[in-house]
Order: sequence, then C-alpha cells, then structure tokens
Amino acid sequence: MRNVIQYFDLIAKTVGFSAAASAELDLEQLDHARGTLDGVIYFADGSRLELTERIAIERSRPVKRDYRYQYVREGKAVFRYDNAPHHPGIATFPHHKHVGRKTLPSDEPTLSQILDEVSALQAEFEKAPPAKAKARGRRRRK
Repeated sequence: MRNVIQYFDLIAKTVGFSAAASAELDLEQLDHARGTLDGVIYFADGSRLELTERIAIERSRPVKRDYRYQYVREGKAVFRYDNAPHHPGIATFPHHKHVGRKTLPSDEPTLSQILDEVSALQAEFEKAPPAKAKARGRRRRK
C-alpha cells in the first residue's frame, strides 16, 4: 500500500461487500501516509456499527494508531473493540474488547473481521425467540 487513499479504497470496498444497508463514512487524508476514518455503518435490522480509525501507512502497511468499533443494537452497545490504554492488566494491552460490563483480551481486529462478527450476531438474533416482557411493580403479600 503506497498511501492512505489506497487504504480508504479498501475500506469502501469492504463495506460495499458487507451486509450493510448504508454507510456514512468521513475519510480525511492528512497527508499521503496519514488519515482518519470516522463513520457509521447501518444494517437493515436497525443496528449500526460506529467506527473510528487513525491510520498511518508504514512500510507499505496500514497501522492503526487508534481505533474504536462499537456495535449498537436496539440502542444498546453489544460490543466495542478499542485500543485506548486504560486496561494495562489485559494480556493484549492496549487492545481489548468490551462486552457488557466485561473487558476481554483481544487482538487488533480488521474491519472485515468486525463485519463478520456483526453478521454472525445478526443471524443469532434472528434465530432467538422474542424476549419476554418483564413484569414491573411489587407483588402483594397475602
């Protein structure tokens, strides 16, 4: 890869070949070797993938200085991958994954891997029976 524009082209193709219904991507070239990607990828079921990458091309390879991928379904975060250095005890520091209240070790993912994970989760959600409504209020004692 010679420059960040080639990386942006790869990202656009990856999104184009995914199950995305639409995408809003802001691709900003800072110079020939550096750029930022901020955006949201929307899916037909109403879920979305929010993403941010700060990229530098080094030795013909893209290097993510910072990244965040957060998958949101029904207004709630399902998972988030990032490399913010706030969990030094994780074996893959600074790379990690948040699922609910858990923070898990994780290698740095590619956008393609994230989109595959989203597709697998969507298939699980389609197979799952609808959630039962929880009763609210207090029980009366007799």
